Amino acid sequence: MKKSVVFIRSILLLSSLLLCGTAQADTQAQIDQVVKRLSEIEVVQGGFNQQKKLQGLAYSLNAQGTFIFWRAHGLYIATEKPFFTAMTITGSDIITWQQNGTGSVAAEQSGLIQREINKTLLAFFSADIALIQQRFIADWVFEQEKWQLTLTPRLDLIKKNMRTAVMNGDQFLQKLVVTAANGDETTIEFNSQVESAVPTSAQCHWFYVQPQDACATFAAAD
Repeated sequence: MKKSVVFIRSILLLSSLLLCGTAQADTQAQIDQVVKRLSEIEVVQGGFNQQKKLQGLAYSLNAQGTFIFWRAHGLYIATEKPFFTAMTITGSDIITWQQNGTGSVAAEQSGLIQREINKTLLAFFSADIALIQQRFIADWVFEQEKWQLTLTPRLDLIKKNMRTAVMNGDQFLQKLVVTAANGDETTIEFNSQVESAVPTSAQCHWFYVQPQDACATFAAAD
């Protein structure tokens, strides 16, 4: 009788391990599919709505703008309402822009939370999941074509300032919600996204401080 119980328990344990292994394999296949899809995007442009909820403030701070991602060159983000601010996030620098199109490399970057948002957005648009997983514990949830990625900081310095970053998407990244350690919350929703193989000369402009020569090829193709 005891041998039968042990045998049944062994079968159940083995079945559980097999099911767990299959589920993990399925999840990894879905992650690989998301990464592959993002890796195929060379240029994507669109709009965004941003909302910030700050502790002790009775109302939220809202902004609207546009963005351009160009693989291997960076991510341009321009807030157009309530006032103009724009920057291009590259792998090494931040270019800040005036409304007349004049750009300069920023001597200093903004606070840690904003820097982490910038780095995470650039890494995700670039499909650099390995870099993200170095900095965060990644928890994926899939529902048909939609996915959600919850990032929890691994590094103590980030933990002191950020609780989580939650991303939602399908064929594109659609939403990012970042919760700071003090409860402040930043939500960015992306919309009207269109991808292309190469940028226009106007788009190219936002990735070089002195863009005349660098964007000449794209100007000829417009």
